[in-house]
Amino acid sequence: MKAKKILQFLSNSLAGLFLTAGFFILFASIFATGLLDNLDVLESSMQEQFGLDFILEQMAKESQLTKQQIIDLCMKNPSQEGCSQINNPEMFSSQAIGEIEKQINPYKSLIEKFKPLMILFFILSLVFYFLGTFSIYASIFKISINTLISSCLGYVAFASLPGLLPNVIDQAVSMVSSDLPLELSANFKESLAIIIGDWLEIPIAELKTLFVYLIISSLVCSVAFYLLKKKQNKGKNK
Repeated sequence: MKAKKILQFLSNSLAGLFLTAGFFILFASIFATGLLDNLDVLESSMQEQFGLDFILEQMAKESQLTKQQIIDLCMKNPSQEGCSQINNPEMFSSQAIGEIEKQINPYKSLIEKFKPLMILFFILSLVFYFLGTFSIYASIFKISINTLISSCLGYVAFASLPGLLPNVIDQAVSMVSSDLPLELSANFKESLAIIIGDWLEIPIAELKTLFVYLIISSLVCSVAFYLLKKKQNKGKNK
């Protein structure tokens, strides 16, 4: 009897680990795919935040010239240092997006490779839950409860992400931009927070919608299968 309880505990523990791992891969792949599919949003936001006005403003502060003086100077001498950015303000964002695509392209195939593993984890979780309970109703009840908890935690985590961005960016930029003027660093951090926030907006919204559906469906299933499990146990006790 003691050995049976230990085996049931191990089975339930493994089932919980497999289910959690499966959900982690699911949520991470949806989020990563959303980021990859919204690179155009990132580029558009970068062009807006780091556009001509931003470039002119920073150059004006460094050179003590007015924006119009800088524009006139670059029109007379386009080959002068910094004028290429003014004449082609989209160049920075295009180069940045190109570099980002170059870095993340290898991960696209990796996401696809993880999908079979995710399905395997979900199947194994069902198998081990069944081995730990010997009841399909009890197994689905446990899966529903685990799904409910994972979805609630996932919703809170991703919903909190935009609010954490400013502090994360502040620390990251401070580490790599100690040589930047204080005013430039502050403007850069503010613009960077807006850009990343715009890029994350759609993937986070999609995940939050998924979490809401999972919370509702898992809540309904947990109640339904708890009642079925209870009814099944009563039938066995008669």
